Amino acid sequence: MSAGDIDYGFTGYSPDLGGMTEAEIMGRGRIHDVIDHQTVALMEGRVRRTGVLERLQAWHDEDAPAFSIGGRPSLISERAVMTALLLLAKEGSALFLTNVRDVFMFRLSDASRELLGLERSIEAFVGHVGEKSRWYANTSRAFHRMNDLMDPFPQERRTSKTYTEIQAILRAHDVELEEKRKARLDEFTKLFLVMTYNEQPRNIRRASKQMDISFDQTYIGTPTVKGYSKKNLAKRVADEATVEDMKTLKPGPVDAYAGWHVSTGPRTDVGKGETDLTAPGRKADSAEYRWGWEINIAVRVDSEAPGQKRFPGLAVAATMSLPNIRVAEEAVSLMRAAKAVGLDPGVADADKQYWANALVERLHDPAHKEGFLPSTDYRTDRMGHQGGDHGALYIEGGTYCPATPEPIKNATIDLVSGSIDDETYEARIEERRAFRLHQKEKPDSKGRVVLRCPALGPSPTVTCPLREMLKTRKVLPSVDGEDLPDFADKICAQHSVSFDTARNRRTAQAFEYGTKEWRGFHVHARNSIESLNNQVKSGGTEDIESASRRRVRGFGAAQIIVTMLLTNFNLRKIAAFISDKIKDDAKKLIGGEPRVAPNRRRDREFHNPYTNTYPPGSTPPTKVTAPPFSDETGGPPRRT
Repeated sequence: MSAGDIDYGFTGYSPDLGGMTEAEIMGRGRIHDVIDHQTVALMEGRVRRTGVLERLQAWHDEDAPAFSIGGRPSLISERAVMTALLLLAKEGSALFLTNVRDVFMFRLSDASRELLGLERSIEAFVGHVGEKSRWYANTSRAFHRMNDLMDPFPQERRTSKTYTEIQAILRAHDVELEEKRKARLDEFTKLFLVMTYNEQPRNIRRASKQMDISFDQTYIGTPTVKGYSKKNLAKRVADEATVEDMKTLKPGPVDAYAGWHVSTGPRTDVGKGETDLTAPGRKADSAEYRWGWEINIAVRVDSEAPGQKRFPGLAVAATMSLPNIRVAEEAVSLMRAAKAVGLDPGVADADKQYWANALVERLHDPAHKEGFLPSTDYRTDRMGHQGGDHGALYIEGGTYCPATPEPIKNATIDLVSGSIDDETYEARIEERRAFRLHQKEKPDSKGRVVLRCPALGPSPTVTCPLREMLKTRKVLPSVDGEDLPDFADKICAQHSVSFDTARNRRTAQAFEYGTKEWRGFHVHARNSIESLNNQVKSGGTEDIESASRRRVRGFGAAQIIVTMLLTNFNLRKIAAFISDKIKDDAKKLIGGEPRVAPNRRRDREFHNPYTNTYPPGSTPPTKVTAPPFSDETGGPPRRT
C-alpha cells in the first residue's frame, strides 16, 4: 500500500476507486436501503385490491391481434411496476423509471422478489453497468406495455419534432382510439382512488350518506417545455418548406398533444371537434401561459356539516385533459367517477368556470342525470330576475311570487354594485325566502314539479290580496298591492301549478343563493379543493405540478404517475385523520379511564318523597315505617 492509499476497513474498498465504495458507484452516489417486506406486501396488496390488474388483462385481450406467433414471457409484470411506483411515492422519491429499476435491483428482499415474481439481480460489481441497462430496459418495457393500453395520444417522443412533423401527427390522429383509451385511463385512476377510499374505517366512509364534492382544474407541466399554437401552425409549416437544410432548424416541440394553460386572464372551453384558439405571444395579450396539461380533481366535502371534519378531504375522482378543452365534460366525468364509492350523489360545488359559464346541455343536464345538485356563484349578468313561467319569477335558482318586492328581488345586484352592505343584503335574502313558491310534490320522472303560491297551503309564508279568504294567526309579510301583476297568471289563479325544472336548471342550486347555508357550504367547499390543490402541487410531498419528478413523456404516462401520487396523498390523509382522532380521544382520558362528570351533592343525596325514589345506585334507608294512608288513586296521601 502506498503512502497515499488508505485502508478504510470495510468490504467493497479498492485502491482503484479511491475513497468510494463499490455500492456507492453502483448506486451512482446513492445508498440503496432495502425496503422491508411488510411494506412491499402492503403496497402489492393494495394494487391487487384496486381491480386494475383484471382490467389491464381485459384491455390487453381486447387489443391483441387475432393471430400471434407469441414470444417469451415478460421478466417484469405490470403489478411489480405499480407496486414499485407506490413504494417510491410513499417515501417521497421521484417516480423515475431509473428509480423503479433500482427498487427491483437493489431494494427488495428475497421474499419481496418472490412476491413480485422477479428474478435475483447479479450484484457483482464487475459487469454492473450492463446489468443495470438490462434491468432498465425490462422496466421500461413493462411500464410502456401498460401505458400503451391507455395512452390516448400515441406518438414517437424520443426526439423533438419539426412543425411539419407535428402537423402530420395531428392529421394522423385516431379520434375513436383516443376516446377508447381516454376512458381506460380514467378507469385506471378511478380504481386506485376508490381503493384508497375503501381503506378508511367504515364509520368514516359512512359519516355521510351522500357524496358531496368540490372540483376544479390545476396545471401540471410536461417534461418538455416547448410548445406551439395551432393558430399559426400552418404558417410555420409553410416557412419550413422553404428551408433547404432541415438540420439548421431549431429543435421544436416533442408532445403534440399538450396545450397552453392560461395562468392569468380569461379561459375558454371548447367542445369536441373544435379547435383551441389559445395563441400565446401576442403583444396585446396580457395573459400568462404555460405549456402542459390539466388535472381535474374532485375532493369529498360535507354539505350536512360544513367544516366539522367528519372525514378526511380525499381526492375521490380525477381525470387529465388538455387545457381549454372540454372542461364541462371532464367535470361530468368526475361526478360519474365519484359515484363509484357507493354513496348517493349529493352536492357538486365549483367556481364560475363551470356552472356559471358552461352551456346547460354540456354540464347542467348531464349532472342532473347523474343526480348531483350544483353549488356555485353567479355571473353578474345572471343575478336577479331571470325570466319565469306561469307568472312566477326565476330569481337566482329559485321560483318566486310575481309580487316579490323590487328591493329583495335585486338584493344581489345591489350588493355587487355597492348600493347596500352585507348586513342589509343578508336581511333582504332572509326576507326573500317568504316569497319563494312552496313545493307541493317531489319532481316526477320527467322533471316536472308542482309548486303553489306562498300564500296558500297549511303553512303560508306571506299574505296576498288575491288570496284574501286565507285567515292565519301568524304575522306574515304581506304582498303590496302595487306589486301585484297586471294579469293574474296560473300561479295566482290556481291552487298549484306544474313547473318544468329544466327551464330553470341553469341557475338552480342545492342551497338558496346568498343564505347562510349557501355561504357556509360554498366557502367550505372552495377552501377544501384549494387546500387539496395546494398540498399536491409544487413544494408538497407529491409535487404533481413539476415535471422534474416524472420524466416519462406523454399524456398517458403523466396520468399514470399522477394517479400514483394522488393515491399516496389519500393514504397520507387517511393516516393523519385517524392519528388526529386518536390524539383527540386521548385528551379525553384521565389516567387511562374515561372522564366522568362529577356527581353533585344534590344528586348524591336526592330523595323524592312524592314517589319515594332515591338516586340511581343508592341504597334506600333500611328503617321500616308504616305505609302512609292511601285512597288507591295513585296520588299523594290525603289527610283525614
